[in-house]
Amino acid sequence: MKFVCVFSFILLVSSLPGITAWPKGAPTSVCQSMLPGHGKEPQPMADIPYHIEVPRFALKQNDKIMITLTSETETPFKGFVMKAVEVPGNNIIGTFSILETGANTTAQYLPCTHPQSSITHTNNVQKLVQMVEWSPPAEFTGPVVIVATLVKDGYTYWVNVTSDTIMVGSVEVESGAVSNSAMTCLASLFVLVLALLQ
Repeated sequence: MKFVCVFSFILLVSSLPGITAWPKGAPTSVCQSMLPGHGKEPQPMADIPYHIEVPRFALKQNDKIMITLTSETETPFKGFVMKAVEVPGNNIIGTFSILETGANTTAQYLPCTHPQSSITHTNNVQKLVQMVEWSPPAEFTGPVVIVATLVKDGYTYWVNVTSDTIMVGSVEVESGAVSNSAMTCLASLFVLVLALLQ
């Protein structure tokens, strides 16, 4: 009888929301899948209350850009994982810089492919905004997107939330100077030229 009670308790605990999640930040094992391990399918993108803000759609080499995870509906999130990837493909690229310091820091580096290549949360306290900086490699040119997973609670999360395309090159364009559709078109042309040259 005692064995049955212990076994039942284990089953109950293992079924609780977020029991396989990481309240103190995600491990490097999630760098590719971006899945938090909550035991449930991610939510559809049509219902997402969050988005990734970028202040401009082009960036000079050796420059930095502010990246903001935020809620459109004042819906807080508890956890996140964020990386920058080349387009096309899924190669993690660039370096993040955490702006906060001290005991109240809500972000930490996640060395997916190199130091500061990705970031994740430090605790599961509810957050409405998370701001970090990202910079491309010194010699890199081409389109990049920021990709994130955001966790509202143990059973509610969104995977591979994607920012607008950022074109990294020798010319910087301020937000508003060129529309996002134009930047997407430029990124597509860049990819097409690369394909033709191969």
